[in-house]
Amino acid sequence: MSLKNKNQIIGYLLTLFILLALLNSAYFFLFVVKLGFCKWLAFNACSLSIVTYLICFICFQITKKDFFLAIALVPLYYYGTMGLFITPWNATNMIAQITHIIITLNVIWILFVLLKGSKYESLGKGLLIGILVFVPVFAVIQSYSQLHMAEFMQMLQKVQ
Repeated sequence: MSLKNKNQIIGYLLTLFILLALLNSAYFFLFVVKLGFCKWLAFNACSLSIVTYLICFICFQITKKDFFLAIALVPLYYYGTMGLFITPWNATNMIAQITHIIITLNVIWILFVLLKGSKYESLGKGLLIGILVFVPVFAVIQSYSQLHMAEFMQMLQKVQ
């Protein structure tokens, strides 16, 4: 089996794992906590980064343009990998941390694919697009979450 085929299989497996993490999050926030779709994406921004990744992964598979993978790096790293260091490591947050690990593995895979293939232009173009699109989105999400945190915490307490 060639390295390219192994990379594709790993990419598909990691995408499957990240999709399962998204479905788990959707179930919890939409059906257990009973948040609306936009509130779910605001209070669980990892889900927004996963949705972004899935869209970019599909675009990459259809077009074979590597920069689509790189676009997803900014939100995946910001909300997923950084979540490993911001979210407490305790029993309550274990599923969230497993999701952060899955997201980080996808970040590593994307970087491996792009750097191994010397796709520096695609990496640069995708990162630039990701920054231009997602930095303002991050600001909106952070502001909304801070303004409505008390409401969110009350909803979570009803679940426990």
